[in-house]
This record gives sequence, C-alpha cells and structure tokens, in this order.
Amino acid sequence: MEGKEIENEDIEEKVGIKGSEQKEEYLVQDNQVTKNSEPMQFKYKLIIIIAISFIIVGIITVTVLILLKKDNSNNNEHEDDDEEEEDPIEVLPPIIINPTEEYTHCIIWLHGLDNSPENFQKLFGEEIPFIKQNNTKIILMRAPYQNVTYWGNNMTSWFDLFTFPIDDPDCYNFTDVNNSRRMLAKVIRQEAKLLKGQYQNIFVGGHSQGACISLYTAYNLKKLIGGVLVCSGILFEQAEIVGDKNKLKVFLAHGDKDLAIPFTYHKETVKRIENFEGVKKFYYEGHGHSIADFEKVDMGGFLNDSMI
Repeated sequence: MEGKEIENEDIEEKVGIKGSEQKEEYLVQDNQVTKNSEPMQFKYKLIIIIAISFIIVGIITVTVLILLKKDNSNNNEHEDDDEEEEDPIEVLPPIIINPTEEYTHCIIWLHGLDNSPENFQKLFGEEIPFIKQNNTKIILMRAPYQNVTYWGNNMTSWFDLFTFPIDDPDCYNFTDVNNSRRMLAKVIRQEAKLLKGQYQNIFVGGHSQGACISLYTAYNLKKLIGGVLVCSGILFEQAEIVGDKNKLKVFLAHGDKDLAIPFTYHKETVKRIENFEGVKKFYYEGHGHSIADFEKVDMGGFLNDSMI
C-alpha cells in the first residue's frame, strides 16, 4: 500500500508538473495573443482616425468651395451691374437739392441744349409737388460746354448736332450720346449705393437732349430704375434696350407743334415702346418744344403714381 501511495504521489506530482507546464504554456500563449493584438488594435484605431480626418477635411473642403462659389457668383453679379463703376469719364458738378427728411428717393434731371441746371431749380422744388418730396434728393446735372457743329460755336450740349431739327439718326454724334449715357449711369450707381441698392427709388428725366439721354440710359441699364420723365425727347434709333424693360415706368410727353424734335419723328420712338406696359403717353395739341404748366401737373401725377 505504501508503495502504491508513493506511486500515486509520483503520478500526482507528475500530473501537477505537467498541468502547471500546460498552464504556463497557456499563459505564454495568452500573453503572445495580447501582445500581438495590441498593435492590431492600434492599427485599427489609426485607420479609423485617418478615415474620420479625411471625412472632416472633405466636408470642410466642400463647404469652402460652396461658399467661394457663392461669393464669386455675388461678385460677378455685382461686377455685371457695376461694369462701368470705375469709369474715368468726368461728371461736371451738378446742382443738388437735398431732402429735408430721410433720404429714400432720387430724381436726376438733365437740361436741354444751350440750357443749364440753374433754370430747373424750381421745377421739383416748387412747381411739381409730389408725395415723396421731403425724402427726395434732386440732382440737376450739367452738360459739357462744347462745340455744336450745326451752330458752329460752343454751348452746353449732351451731344453734338450735325443738322437740325433732330429728325434722323444721322443728325447727332452717337459717340457723344454714349459718353453722356455713361455720365448719367455713373451718377445712378453712386446714388443706388447711398440708397442701399434700391434702384427702384431712382428716377431720371430731362427735357429735349436731356430727355433723350435719360430714356436711353434707363433702357440700357441692367437694373430696373423707378421711372423716366421724357419731355420732348426720343429713344435713339441706335439705342439698345437691355433686359426686360416692359415694366419700366415712362412718362412720354410731346407736343404736336414741336419744331426741334418733330412729332412725326417722335412717333418712331412710340413704335418701339408703346406696347410696353410701363409707358404712359401724354400728347399736347398746339404745344411746342417747352415744358408747359399742364405738363408739370401730369409729371407730378406720374411721380405720385410711380414712387413707392
């Protein structure tokens, strides 16, 4: 029995040794697995971090591109609207009647041939009352003093005249016409900035040559302004109408006894724009090339209806 017990103890001892060896082997294997898994986990984490970084960078890049595209679009639109903003053409000092209350509206007026802004100071200050008078800046522009071929001497003129009366497109210098258009457009843009881009609150107008330049400029602008006062004027046959100007408000007044711009020639203008929704025609029998009192009343009514 004692021999068996010794033998059993030997067996247990051997089994215990073997078991402990296997346990140590398992521990070694576990340690190896743990050691091997640590770099794998780090690699996976690194891959995830890199992937997330790429996603974030991608989102930021796309966002920036969208903002840049939008900004460029706005800039391009602004450049299109103000393509002649830095135009070096000279604008002679006008007469300005400032509003007595908050500045919300503007009227820019151009006198006729051999005339001056001084002669129109009372026109909008006293003679033509209108609803926004206290909020309106009046700008009376001054034409260059230059030679007029037909008369052979210098006078205030928005464009040279080769023949007279004005009844044909060959009568006038269209290069001068475009220079005057640029002058007026420059002033319109300057006032639009002061009015925070509210072109619809700007009105232009004039008499004779000034009326012609005003109508041409309003139809040539890319922006739609509030309206045009055309007293004894025409739309030049060479003038381009830019964009949809169907709703441009136009006060188109002419006398049938006008000798400077004959009524028969004025009808050529009517043919081009009479179907436009915004055109309001005012014809005066027996009236010549001047602004009569009854015409001033009609102008006031037009402004009251047009100013918002």
